[in-house]
Amino acid sequence: MSADTAPEGVPDLRGSAERAPGERGRSNREALEEAAWEVFSETPYRHVRVAEIAARAGVSMGTFYSYFDSKEALFRVAAARALEDMFDYPRQDPDNAERNPVQDLAFGMRQYFLACRRNRTIARSIEQVYMLDDEIRLNRRGTLMRGAKRLERWILGLQSQGICDAGIDPWLTALALQFMSVNLAYDQLVQREQPQDLDALVAAVVPIWAKAVGMERWLQRP
Repeated sequence: MSADTAPEGVPDLRGSAERAPGERGRSNREALEEAAWEVFSETPYRHVRVAEIAARAGVSMGTFYSYFDSKEALFRVAAARALEDMFDYPRQDPDNAERNPVQDLAFGMRQYFLACRRNRTIARSIEQVYMLDDEIRLNRRGTLMRGAKRLERWILGLQSQGICDAGIDPWLTALALQFMSVNLAYDQLVQREQPQDLDALVAAVVPIWAKAVGMERWLQRP
């Protein structure tokens, strides 16, 4: 999961919002996007029907097609929202008064796993369709790489403070940790019928990360 660019979702289709200008047009589009989010969060992509989304939004099929040309186009919006939620999560524990970096790491890891679990149905659908849809593939890849770049900055910051091993390669270490954690989360929280216990996952992953960057001494601190 993120270096490719990350598109924002739906392509700029002529005749979408332009066909229904003004407040009513905006509210209809928003209603469709919110209905799609709800439906795709409940139902795997292949089982979703346009009629179901339109009915949930309270609009006609004609109104649907005045904004989106297909189910695929609207799924890109839902997929982009889910990917952003799995990227943009809090990473600093508000109760970490001592600023123990391992405590913040554990907090952020838990927030990431929670985001994966709450987006599990859409995330599973993304895995089913991304090889057939260039926009979703690039967004998926872009989100992965954004995460790796953020981890690189985290490692560089720790190195500059003398907290972690100055000899590790920040970028390659970030890539390894990013792909390990994403693959673990998808396998244990997205693909499993019953998601893995979050406490077990956090307890397993945090020491691996801490040791990988040379923060073993912080593992035993309160």
